[in-house]
Amino acid sequence: MDDLMESTARNVLEAFNETKNTNYRTLNDACEEYGAEYVFDTWLRYEGIVGCTRDILAVLHAVHLLKEADMCG
Repeated sequence: MDDLMESTARNVLEAFNETKNTNYRTLNDACEEYGAEYVFDTWLRYEGIVGCTRDILAVLHAVHLLKEADMCG
């Protein structure tokens, strides 16, 4: 994983742990427990983006930038 991906994963995990008062060590662990869409939604809300998760995921799928299995892999 390159530096940007590692940094992004770390930031998403930190936001998730802070928001949900959890202590996951990896993003994959949080995704396995809660589901990737929920983790993504939590991060978006942490960043102040509320109510757009499904639309964002639909656009990413539509333009072939994201496959469902890729979210936390």
